[in-house]
Amino acid sequence: MENNIKYIAKAFISCSLRREDEKFVDFVSNILHYHQILPFGTVGLHDASTDNPVTLMKDNIEKSDFVVVIATPRYFSRDNNNGKSSNTISEMIHTETGMAFANSKPVVVFVQEGTNVGTFIPSITQYISLDGTQRNLDSQLNLIRSLLNNAYQKAEEIKRQNSWRDLGRIAIGALAIYGGLKFFEYDGYYESEYHGEQSE
Repeated sequence: MENNIKYIAKAFISCSLRREDEKFVDFVSNILHYHQILPFGTVGLHDASTDNPVTLMKDNIEKSDFVVVIATPRYFSRDNNNGKSSNTISEMIHTETGMAFANSKPVVVFVQEGTNVGTFIPSITQYISLDGTQRNLDSQLNLIRSLLNNAYQKAEEIKRQNSWRDLGRIAIGALAIYGGLKFFEYDGYYESEYHGEQSE
């Protein structure tokens, strides 16, 4: 499938690796493929290494254009204050989302219907709730396209800003070197003029 698609971006996928969540993860991955976005970097799914998993995770998030969270239920939790219970996501997804935010990466979130994503994710991005059916997907396709396009545009803008920042650093470094060379050139000229006057 990947060989026939010209990808415009690559997204680090933060998701569950449990067998029972595989169907929904594949469902969302197919949405990304359809929109020419390459799922990438998930430790244990798209990538494996002898490095520390957290280090690999951090490196892959930095290499991605943006991050896609696929939120599936992991824990059953109950609020002690109001007694309400819910199915919540794993700590690893919270960690990867936090890393994405810290690295200024746009975050797109697909939530399996009935999953509580907590308070942090809704505070940084809008999310799409899916039940895994084609009908539900079709009804939200325009919103999905808009979110993915927005994430892509933000990623491109961040790249442009970083490129200009890097060019600025290079220019400043080049000017500093040029200024230093001119200083030594002037200093050498001054020395030769001084010694020339002394010999007269």
